[in-house]
Amino acid sequence: MRNALHLAFLGLIFCSFQLMAQDQGSTSSKTPTREQRPAEHRDTAAAKAAEAEGQEFLFQKHDAKSAIESFKKCIKLDPWYGHGYIMLGVADMQTQRWDDAQWAFEEDAKLEPENPQAWLGIGSALNEQKDYAGAQKALQRCLDLKPDSAEAHYELGRTLLSLGKLPAAEVQARRAIELNKEYSSPHVLMANIDLALLDANSALAEFRDALRLDPDGPESQAIKENIAMLQKAMNQPAQARKR
Repeated sequence: MRNALHLAFLGLIFCSFQLMAQDQGSTSSKTPTREQRPAEHRDTAAAKAAEAEGQEFLFQKHDAKSAIESFKKCIKLDPWYGHGYIMLGVADMQTQRWDDAQWAFEEDAKLEPENPQAWLGIGSALNEQKDYAGAQKALQRCLDLKPDSAEAHYELGRTLLSLGKLPAAEVQARRAIELNKEYSSPHVLMANIDLALLDANSALAEFRDALRLDPDGPESQAIKENIAMLQKAMNQPAQARKR
């Protein structure tokens, strides 16, 4: 049973619940910032209009490429408008431009060092780039500012799992679930932790909880495949005994 589960663990698709990227091109979203634009030239009203346009592209039309262009326009019109950088980072994350996303979130952190959203974004982008030491530092900063952030606890759990710190990762995953019982991603994280501990029954339950909470989400198909693979691995010893 242990060997079968170990093989299943190695073969499973671990879900991080980042939206799957479409081919959006490779152009960087970085744009000239405050150092190259005098403060008296800022146009906050126009920047907010560009931000609203970008949010419509991103959330209603699901056109991340156009959203990025709108958010670039936003921060060009007002390089001191912090939320424009946050939205640019979000769009970059959806297109898997991790380095560009990190830059955008870091620009907001320079403007608003007490904004937990900026540090959450930095930590998430660093997780995707496998800079786990940097991610842990950024996410801890986020939690210092906002201890009840379920998203930050989830991301920190991902970091700790990648560092092989399973008990600490479990603490963060369970805290994320406690803070937001409708949040599916921490259940996938818990399933991955359970798989690392070769606890198939617990992993299966967590995958099912994730699917129940987000049955039509972008990772639902991967979760279904994980459930099927786990069930197959768990059934193999019983089938062997029947022979």
